[in-house]
Amino acid sequence: MEEKRTFKAICFDWGNTIEIGQPTVVTTLQKVWQRFAPKATPKEILAAGQAAWKELVRIRPTQKDLKEPDVFRQKLYARQAELMAEALGIRPDIPDWPWVFNVFFHEVYFKDRQWTIPRSHARLLRKLRAANIPMAVISHDEDPAQLPSVIANLGLTGFFACEISSASFGYSKPHPKIFLAMLNRLNMRADEVLYVGDDFHNDYWGPEQVGMFPLLFDPEKLHARVEGIRRIEKLERVLEYLPV
Repeated sequence: MEEKRTFKAICFDWGNTIEIGQPTVVTTLQKVWQRFAPKATPKEILAAGQAAWKELVRIRPTQKDLKEPDVFRQKLYARQAELMAEALGIRPDIPDWPWVFNVFFHEVYFKDRQWTIPRSHARLLRKLRAANIPMAVISHDEDPAQLPSVIANLGLTGFFACEISSASFGYSKPHPKIFLAMLNRLNMRADEVLYVGDDFHNDYWGPEQVGMFPLLFDPEKLHARVEGIRRIEKLERVLEYLPV
């Protein structure tokens, strides 16, 4: 069993970690897969997603992928669709259907999307601030003004010692430069900062490559069958790793 460590600071992914969007990834997968596998139950679809991620975590972004992260994500999600279809025992009779699936997924996932910050997450941030734990946040945005605006609207201005938006920084996760910039602004070593996020490649593999200690926030249990990673299903569990 891995010994618990204590860190001096924490860096959060923003979307789907601090602020939670609806619909969620798993509920979207379940809804969209009903079009392709109408007899599959929500439980079976979740199990297919869990089986897919056992293999997807083995995919490692190349240097080219780091420069073209959106293309990498499209390939990753197409592979996810293929693996889930295999797990569900179906073969859709649609040309280029994994890419068609991605179109459907994004239509459902981003249509009328709403964001909220759970009360438990707000309490956690206030507790960390009261304990003088330095906090940072990294967000994947297309608008440089989006992250500062959201933080201000939620009454969290001043909570974070470092706020980085990919739109203003010029690099997106999981490129190492975005994590190194955060460490530089905090003036801390990689092994002193805990990183928490919900996306395996962006928020686990990426920070791990620069020597950080990542926790995968996985409240929907999509990665529950992946071995050898550190998962938490409640964000408050980060307190176990911090001097609070």
